Amino acid sequence: MRVFKVIFSVCAGLLLLTEDVRAQYYMDAETGSVWPGHNTVRIPLKGGSRFSLTDDLRSDAEPYLRIRAGKKFGRSNLSFLAAPLTLRSKGNFDRAVTFNGEVFAAGIPTEAVYRFNSYRVKYLYEFHRSERLFLRYGGALKLRHAGITLTNSAKSSESKNTGFVPLAAFSAQYAFSPGYLLDLDVEALGAPQGRAEDVMLAISRQVEPGIRLRAGYRFLEGGSGAGEVYTFAWLHYLLVGLTCEF
Repeated sequence: MRVFKVIFSVCAGLLLLTEDVRAQYYMDAETGSVWPGHNTVRIPLKGGSRFSLTDDLRSDAEPYLRIRAGKKFGRSNLSFLAAPLTLRSKGNFDRAVTFNGEVFAAGIPTEAVYRFNSYRVKYLYEFHRSERLFLRYGGALKLRHAGITLTNSAKSSESKNTGFVPLAAFSAQYAFSPGYLLDLDVEALGAPQGRAEDVMLAISRQVEPGIRLRAGYRFLEGGSGAGEVYTFAWLHYLLVGLTCEF
């Protein structure tokens, strides 16, 4: 929580420091349904059992909410994102599973809680602008606060991990019809330690001056298998969003 407050304060300070008569603030809210395509875990990497939160247990779709606040000034765009996420899985293991130093027996109802809270500071620069096409590139610094908890009637164990991840960022908007945009937004990183991708494709429509609605699809994919834990997930989102500029 302390780290989150520091990041929020730094981002708020940057937004205030970039004062410009042409500056434009905005708020963006996105919600919808999210479900895992796969979610594989092995904690610890040495000595833990590899199991799936979608195959060994059952995981249903969950609602979600993402909030972004930002400021446009000139061709620059600086923003802060809060994207908390919690998914739950239930079922019975068909074998004994060793997780985080505890052994969970087969045949006992078990619940798993998967948390992946992401907070990001992002900067984009518009390097191409035409009548119909707008292209931007930049980067983001993500604070990842992740955790997995397994619980049954006999025991409970939680593994948590917090860390910073730098991401490359790219966005494109294509005005295919008056008032309508095709939006592509990408944040991604690949390294020997792991990878992360957050990709959105949506269609947006201006409904009032300064107000735009969108609907589309997002996926979040990645994980790590080079350290003490192995976690890889692919999450699917059906989304609707609202952007207000002022």
